[in-house]
Amino acid sequence: MKQMTRRRTLSFWAACMVALSSPTTWAQTGKPVYIQGSEVNLRDKAATNAKVVAKVTIGTECQQVKSAPKQWVRLKCGDAEGFTLKSLVGAQKPTIEALLAQAQDATQAAKVRLDAAMRAATLDSENAQALKLVSDLFFDVSFEQLLKDRERNRRKGGFRERFRVMREVESSYPKLKRESGEAALLRELEKLDFDWHRIEFRDAGFVSAMYRGGELVVYAGGFGSINGQDELNDTDEEFLVAIESRSSSAVSEPLKRALQQGARTATPDFRKYDELHQESPDMPALSLEALRLFQSLPNRWLEISETEDGERFLRFGCGGLMGAELRVDLHRRASVWWHRLAGSGESNDEVLRVASIAKTATGFQFELSSRGGHSASLTVTWPTADANVSDWERKPHGGRKSYLAANTRHNFRIDRSECSETEM
Repeated sequence: MKQMTRRRTLSFWAACMVALSSPTTWAQTGKPVYIQGSEVNLRDKAATNAKVVAKVTIGTECQQVKSAPKQWVRLKCGDAEGFTLKSLVGAQKPTIEALLAQAQDATQAAKVRLDAAMRAATLDSENAQALKLVSDLFFDVSFEQLLKDRERNRRKGGFRERFRVMREVESSYPKLKRESGEAALLRELEKLDFDWHRIEFRDAGFVSAMYRGGELVVYAGGFGSINGQDELNDTDEEFLVAIESRSSSAVSEPLKRALQQGARTATPDFRKYDELHQESPDMPALSLEALRLFQSLPNRWLEISETEDGERFLRFGCGGLMGAELRVDLHRRASVWWHRLAGSGESNDEVLRVASIAKTATGFQFELSSRGGHSASLTVTWPTADANVSDWERKPHGGRKSYLAANTRHNFRIDRSECSETEM
């Protein structure tokens, strides 16, 4: 989770430290000046990559000393002295009233309003109105950015993060009903250890802000039915989630306080992780490149059997066809399931988590791990000379060295002799 893609997309909202919105009115030389940004860095040189010698909060009175290059100013703030940008300093001391008025000005851009609210919340950390504005405007700006990211991702094409999420059954009598998409998405997002979580849904889109490990983890995306419709039917077993951007970064205290108000807090729940599915807090997460490789493969494969004379067929055991299924959750934690792909009852035979995946000259190499700490490797040779057929070899193999598997597009006969008519 530490290294996430597209950190630039939402990192501003996680940091929210610097004021960028209002033009600065400068004092005459020798007059005091005041810090306008929420928290401003004083540097030892007039360069954005220079060493930070001190951090100065909004409203601090400083004195201008010596000369500085264009766009920069050298300040003495108490015992600290250093360079900062002129745009972060002004002649007028910022007031909570003026900042709140700017944050509520609907004629201003949402980013400008959020910046003003952030500065107000920094100036007065107990101001309930400022904190409420920070929270509301954070989501306003995040949803605006989501629309831009979605359009950019569609325009660029190529790989996009898409995930299937299963919906739990809420009731089956008198009519089958499954949990809502919002409830299922929330359940999957919270299959992590976290301190608190804020999420908002708007027009089949969502922005999730989760505080965990001292950082703010933000996912933004949308969801809809498998067939491309926004609305989900009660009978839909699963639906699609698209994550357009994700970020993880340190968070300023005003934003942390604002988002924490009314947030969901983590509660002990031993049912959060399904032992049958090998879920646990230490599940490894794939890199973006590994996720691309994993999702480039068909997600369902059928196990092939052979007669003594070499004829290949699919064996239909009671409950369905045996096979393997590749799954990955919203946090890029992948697994390989060996089970019956159709039918009812206890169908899960084995689940192994994917620690990594790499491309080889003949296919793909998986490094697998179980919840008990056992490791294994899986080599998938695909494509092969036979259309839609691959060769899987797992080491240690646990009783079988290899087996062939066809994805769901096949022309093999199905042998149902193992299942009686009453069992079927």
